[in-house]
Amino acid sequence: MFFGEKLTELRELNGLSRKELAARLSVSEQAVWQYENESAIPRIEVLNKVRELFSVDTKFLFSKTFLHQTASEERVAYRSKDRESRKKAKLELTYISYVDYYINFFEKFLVTPDSAITALRQRAAEMLRSDPDQSMDQRITRTADLARKFLRLRHNKDLMYTLEMSGIYIVEKNLGPEIDAYSTITDDGRPFIILGNIKKSAVRRNFDLAHELGHLLLHTAVDMETLTKPEHRQIEQQANQFASVFLLPEEEFKRDFAELPRHSNPDYYIDMKRKYMVSIVALAYRAYKLGLMTYQENRYFFGQWHKKSYQTLEPLDDQIPPIRPGRVKSLLQLLFDKCIVSISDLESEFHITPMFLVNLFGLNRGFFDHYLQPKKEYFDSAQVIPLRR
Repeated sequence: MFFGEKLTELRELNGLSRKELAARLSVSEQAVWQYENESAIPRIEVLNKVRELFSVDTKFLFSKTFLHQTASEERVAYRSKDRESRKKAKLELTYISYVDYYINFFEKFLVTPDSAITALRQRAAEMLRSDPDQSMDQRITRTADLARKFLRLRHNKDLMYTLEMSGIYIVEKNLGPEIDAYSTITDDGRPFIILGNIKKSAVRRNFDLAHELGHLLLHTAVDMETLTKPEHRQIEQQANQFASVFLLPEEEFKRDFAELPRHSNPDYYIDMKRKYMVSIVALAYRAYKLGLMTYQENRYFFGQWHKKSYQTLEPLDDQIPPIRPGRVKSLLQLLFDKCIVSISDLESEFHITPMFLVNLFGLNRGFFDHYLQPKKEYFDSAQVIPLRR
């Protein structure tokens, strides 16, 4: 029996509208609608195109869905530009549900330690409840300071690794040119940060990670779906402020900033950028918020920043490679290296090809090549001992 909902899932998983999928399958949009509502069954040639397009076996479409939605739209923290799109949020919920399902499957073979991020979220919530009269600025500063100490983050270059080790699942995918990242927590408490895979600097990626950590700690009780534009803009500003405080601890930052010969010249910030793995403009923003720069110094700084075209490419941006997520990759490597899971398991149990997981988890295209190679027989002609005549 053909299940149209499976085609809908594949379409949404890959961020396609019915019109876009119809163009790729060389059928009408009406035909795609009929397939998804099971009022028509795709022809063999259409099924073959679906199989090739989405890296699944035809059996995938003839087996009942195993999926249930594990996250809700009100928990997804998007950047401001993307909140206009309800369609995009729905598509990302399908993506999160698929990622969460396969992680659950792979992790059932392992004993995983308690999640540090869960304990941190509880500590942060308790701390915020303990003093309801504190201002929002105070809440953000206290939460950011707590998070850095709790996670034992000493160097910002280790942020990706530290967050993954804390229990946050970080995945790369194509989010388009307008979206840097988003975060959410599933119904069973698993936190995700989804990073756009469009090439960007290491320091921008670091700030994205810290920004999304701010959402996970400050805004999980906020219904993102019902926010007005001004309210959402305020939420984003709070996450930016959290990232700034978290990445640039006040006392250490003040000492380093005091050593700068000129506060208004962006080029004097390069060494601090190298140390903190934070953009030059973020360093200046933090300094101004702490009262370390005058209004005139800040204004001159941004004049020079624009004059040097640093809004497009800052010094070091093309020299420091961005760090990629590694937790899911390591999980898969462990299971496949130990032969706990095999390629044939993916094909027989889920009716997918390895490329399906490559696309789902943002892995290198050749990730599964090693596991696809046929095993060498124990004996070959070079190993046979010749008999005496």
